[in-house]
Amino acid sequence: MTDGLGNGADAAGPRAAPTETLARLWPATAVGVTSGLAYGLVTRMLAEATRYGALFGVMTLSFLFVVPMVVGYLTVRPHPQPSWSYRLLAPWLPTILSVAACYAVGWEGTICIVMGLPVLLIFSSLGGVLGAVGPRRSAGAVGAILLPFVTAQLEHRIPAHVSVHRVHTSIAIAAPPVTVWNEIVEVPTIQPAEQHPALFTRLGFPRPVSATLSRPGVGGVRRARFEGGVLFLERVTDWVPGRLLRFSIAAQTDSIPPATLDRHVTIGGPYFDVLAGRYDIRPLAGGGVVLDLTSELRVSTHFNAYASPWADAIMRSIQRNILQIIRTRAEAKHFRTRWSE
Repeated sequence: MTDGLGNGADAAGPRAAPTETLARLWPATAVGVTSGLAYGLVTRMLAEATRYGALFGVMTLSFLFVVPMVVGYLTVRPHPQPSWSYRLLAPWLPTILSVAACYAVGWEGTICIVMGLPVLLIFSSLGGVLGAVGPRRSAGAVGAILLPFVTAQLEHRIPAHVSVHRVHTSIAIAAPPVTVWNEIVEVPTIQPAEQHPALFTRLGFPRPVSATLSRPGVGGVRRARFEGGVLFLERVTDWVPGRLLRFSIAAQTDSIPPATLDRHVTIGGPYFDVLAGRYDIRPLAGGGVVLDLTSELRVSTHFNAYASPWADAIMRSIQRNILQIIRTRAEAKHFRTRWSE
């Protein structure tokens, strides 16, 4: 049998007092948590360093999946008889502390933390399970410590998979096509009262501000501005008034201040990009329209199966916010027009 902390106890024999148990196990717990935290911080520092960043960057399988396993392994390994709850949950403490430290010094932003923390916690727990059954020899700890750097060498030789896919949203609007068309071609400055709570703003992504058009027709350039100096140049490739507006998108990454977006998820960066957009206006038989907004995204990582759903969710949140603003403006304008008649 085991006690709550995973220590052996004979059913017929005396049990150690709780205070004695805690006193005996506290050094092992302290050593494990300290070791895991130190390892997490050191590997993050190496990932931040210019010399190692290209090989052992944050956006790698080695860092996001293997490092937390080692953190969990080092946390649990010193414990003589860890319970299952200890194996699964103790690694979370150094993991969360290291993430908090990275946030405090500006190495990570809210988006990266929200996206990465579930993976870090799960794989740190897996490492904790391995730490309870793995070898106790020093060679085992040394091998675990070096493992992410070995896998990074192998991962670096494999090109990141490029996934291009579309995100689609739609909204019904009680206004005629021409009114909706005028609201999407150019977007005057969006006032704070027009904004809605959304996932992308909670994650720290800037809100849309305005969109201007250099000239009507194919070849015209929309300048879509977001808060924090984020600018997208959108060149019109299809122009059917009242029906279709399609454009390519080029994020002006050089103009984005470093503090606006976490560099690991910057649009137009090596891992994520928005390539094209499209508005479709579909008239309804009973009046009004359905407005469709479709974006084409690029995700380029070694873990697209995990990164793509996050990218889709954020993009879908942005699109819904834009469509809600267009609907409110178009319906208000249509109402004023009918009232004046």
